[in-house]
Amino acid sequence: MIVQHNRYQRTIFFRQSSSLFCHISSYISDIGEYFNLKAINEKLVAENTGLKNTIEELKSSHPFVSIDTSKSEGDYLYMNARTVNANFNKTKNYITLDKGIVNGIRKEMAVTSRDGVVGIIQNISNTYAVVLPLINTNLKISAKIKKNGYYGSLQWDGNDYRYSYLNDIPFHVDVAQGDTIVTSGFSSIFPEGELIGFVETVDRETANFLTIKVKLATDFGKLSDVYIVDNRKKEEKETLEKVSYDER
Repeated sequence: MIVQHNRYQRTIFFRQSSSLFCHISSYISDIGEYFNLKAINEKLVAENTGLKNTIEELKSSHPFVSIDTSKSEGDYLYMNARTVNANFNKTKNYITLDKGIVNGIRKEMAVTSRDGVVGIIQNISNTYAVVLPLINTNLKISAKIKKNGYYGSLQWDGNDYRYSYLNDIPFHVDVAQGDTIVTSGFSSIFPEGELIGFVETVDRETANFLTIKVKLATDFGKLSDVYIVDNRKKEEKETLEKVSYDER
C-alpha cells in the first residue's frame, strides 16, 4: 500500500485514523452517558414518589405536625408513570401513560409532575391510561390564589398551550403579576396546594369578575415523567356529599 512506503502519507493516514477513533470514542461515550442519565432520572423519579408517599403517611399519623403548609392533610398515594404518547396540537388534547388497571389506576385520578398539575385520568385499559390535560378545553378545575385563598375555575381557551385562564375571581381581589396559583382542594381529585402556575396578566375590564391569565408551571412540550395521585378518601367524601345532596 502507498501508506506503507510514503512517510508523509503514512503520517496523514494515522492522524486521520486517530481523529476518527476519537470521534467514535466520543460518540460511544455520549451514548453511554445518555443511558446512564436516563437511568439516574428514572431512579430519582422513583425516589421522589416514595418520598411523597412517606410525607402523606406522616401527615396522616401526625395530623398536628406541619410538614408543608401548602399541602392538605388528605390521604393521598402517589405512583410514578411515563408519557408514551401525547397530542398537543388541538383543542381536545390528551396524554397517554404507561400505567393502567393492573397498576391500580382508576378514572378521575389526578396527574401531576415535578413542575405542577398535568390533568385528570379520563380513560383506562389494562396497561394504559389516557389523561385529560389542563390544555384541553373540556377540562375545568378549581384553583385559588395562594396568597389570599380566593378561588375560581381554571380553564384553557384553546390557544397557547403555555397559558390558561382563572375565572370567577371577584373584581375587588388583590392579585398581581407573579402571584402563585394552586389547586383549591375543593374537589376530591387534587390535593390542596398543588402548583398550577403564576399570574401573567390581570384583565379588569369586566364589571364583576377578573379574568386572570396564568402561565402554566408544567411545560407540556417536554413532559415525560409524571405522578398519578390517588385520593384514598375520595369515595367516602363523594358518597357523603351525594347523601347530603339527596336529602335536600
